[in-house]
Amino acid sequence: MQLRRVDVLGYRTGYRECGSGPAVVFLHGNPTSSLLWTNVLAVLGEDHRCVALDLIGMGGSDQLPGTGDDRYRFAEQRRFLDAALTALDLDGPCVFVGHDWGGVLAVDRARRRPDTARGVAYLEAGVVPVSWHDGTGPDRELFGALRSPAGEQLVLQDNIFIDVVLQAGTQRTLTAAELDAYRAPFTEPGEGRRAMLTWAREIPIDGEPADVHEAVAAGAAWMSTSTVPKLLVRGDPGAVITGRVLEQCRRWPHQTEVTVAGTHFLPHDSSPQIAAALRTWLAGLT
Repeated sequence: MQLRRVDVLGYRTGYRECGSGPAVVFLHGNPTSSLLWTNVLAVLGEDHRCVALDLIGMGGSDQLPGTGDDRYRFAEQRRFLDAALTALDLDGPCVFVGHDWGGVLAVDRARRRPDTARGVAYLEAGVVPVSWHDGTGPDRELFGALRSPAGEQLVLQDNIFIDVVLQAGTQRTLTAAELDAYRAPFTEPGEGRRAMLTWAREIPIDGEPADVHEAVAAGAAWMSTSTVPKLLVRGDPGAVITGRVLEQCRRWPHQTEVTVAGTHFLPHDSSPQIAAALRTWLAGLT
């Protein structure tokens, strides 16, 4: 499935597309790309128009000029996502499927534009605000360092997300080809790797950053009352949607839950099971 590109806000956004029929939009998170969804698209493309986008600064999308975190903050990623959906004629009713930050963006888009959301499927996504005080936050040793000045060394120089985190969050051993594909946009140390670091700093932990906390909290509140069909793909053992976070998500109405094997990067461990669950769930949507 070849990478394509479309002009969005003066830059190129990468995407992969297959099939025809009702639209399903796939969104990845940190530090992956549309490649995450390749095996899922191959199945669902038999009955649907499947489009997997690369977030700006990641995968086959352009990296933005300049320095610093502001280029890749949540609000900016949302702005590019909205424009990419318009450019690809995906402003009409779609189903959104998101992993990690892609799940957060999917919920946020559905909340802001419920007229475009036929359904929302999410897996290992930070769809509720978290805290280090109640154990719902990410690993404090790692993410505390990433949110400090040490983050520049860990990500911009050491490439920790590609060289360490990807494998740590996957049960099977990733192939050299897979790692090389994810490494390709980030081969040069420095600001070209900034999007990965900014995402780590955008996680709304204990209310910070405040604007991202507000967006995620608004999404969670909307999911708790919305009648939009929802699919929770839970990982066993999982990493993000566990414990109290899982309990909160399970209270959301009009939701189907399935469990697949995997820690965080579930499509790398359970693509056939995820594709089958999505296919069954999609068949029931009106």
